[in-house]
Amino acid sequence: MSPSQFPTDPTTALPHDPHQVLGLSTDQLLGVEEVKEIGRNRDSRLWLRFCQLEKLPSAQRKPIVQVIDAFLEREKLKKAS
Repeated sequence: MSPSQFPTDPTTALPHDPHQVLGLSTDQLLGVEEVKEIGRNRDSRLWLRFCQLEKLPSAQRKPIVQVIDAFLEREKLKKAS
């Protein structure tokens, strides 16, 4: 994906309630509350990256979460159309 394909203001691509897209509470997203297993196998490489991201300061995590939210919302809209 080239930089020209990204919106100039990334917040316009975000859903109103990003935690609903992921199926997690705000506390779970922020690491305050433990995420319960959902009964399926995880992609261990992806999960490892999420664990590493959790250790970053909030200011560094925020843009990463925004990008993830934008991609998830885009997929949701594709499926709805």
